[in-house]
Amino acid sequence: MQDFDWKRVRALLAVGAVFCALPFAMPAAMLPELTRIVVLAGAAMTLNVLVGATGLISMGQGLFYGLGAYAVAIGTIKLGMPYWQSALIALVIAVPLSVLVGYISLRAKHLFFGLLTLAIGQVAFVIVARSYSLTGGDDGLVGVTIPVWLESGLARHVFAVAVLVVAGLFLLRMLASPFGAMLGAVRDNADRVASLGGNPRLFEIAAMVIAGTLGTVFGILSATTEGNVDPGMFSWSMSAMLLMMVALGGRSLFLGPILGTVVLELSRSLIQIYSPDADLMVGVLVIACAVLFPEGLAPPVAARLSRLARRRGGSAVPGSAVPLTTRDTSEGHQ
Repeated sequence: MQDFDWKRVRALLAVGAVFCALPFAMPAAMLPELTRIVVLAGAAMTLNVLVGATGLISMGQGLFYGLGAYAVAIGTIKLGMPYWQSALIALVIAVPLSVLVGYISLRAKHLFFGLLTLAIGQVAFVIVARSYSLTGGDDGLVGVTIPVWLESGLARHVFAVAVLVVAGLFLLRMLASPFGAMLGAVRDNADRVASLGGNPRLFEIAAMVIAGTLGTVFGILSATTEGNVDPGMFSWSMSAMLLMMVALGGRSLFLGPILGTVVLELSRSLIQIYSPDADLMVGVLVIACAVLFPEGLAPPVAARLSRLARRRGGSAVPGSAVPLTTRDTSEGHQ
């Protein structure tokens, strides 16, 4: 079990402070993209509850991301409901849905678990894309009603950062608890946990509920900051992109998914300015990172920062080299 100390908290708060300061150092036109990066970073962080902490390679996180976004859009645009009521309904739906998805998908292991989560997400994608009267079909929905105090772009950005930090603090506390230690034990050796009288399936479903509910939160945040939704949020490509962010940053460190999101999305935005082949070039970049840094970008970056801090006679960067779990996540059974 990890200790919950202020090193991790300071590292997370430092990330939040940087995100809050960036709008004042960047062109105003970049603010919507920066806010989008914050939202996606939060969604990738919640996926790492499954990938890094529990060893479940899920390809269906887009289901919950889309659920949160569409629940708010349908509630405010189609049904005329207040924003907060729509958001609450999304969270209420997310809990039993994540239990159901977990019950179905956890009947398989390894690759087949991932394929089942992908298939469930694709079923939701088809339903949403064909329900024109309710969801707008392929066109999606535009004009999400949000609270007055969130009408400015800067307010939405700060709100997104605040949600990211609060969700991160919750996950840090969870990983430092006995429950978090049990997730790591299930990841490392589920059969041993079962032989000692534990129920690995129960902990895996609980992890899926936490990841699904928090993924829904960031889906709600996406609809809030973007003002529109589209069926692509449910698609396999969204789930794959979130998984790529986790892998690129490194699933073994808590801040790894955030770093992976920043690198992936920022590089895409910058390349799009100069080249129409942004996706191709980003793909080459991801392949190069995978070859050079198979464990992700965060571990070597954290090690480098720690060495620099020691050379200057100071302590290591707070929380930078703190692992997500006490053992190597590559030992996961899923």
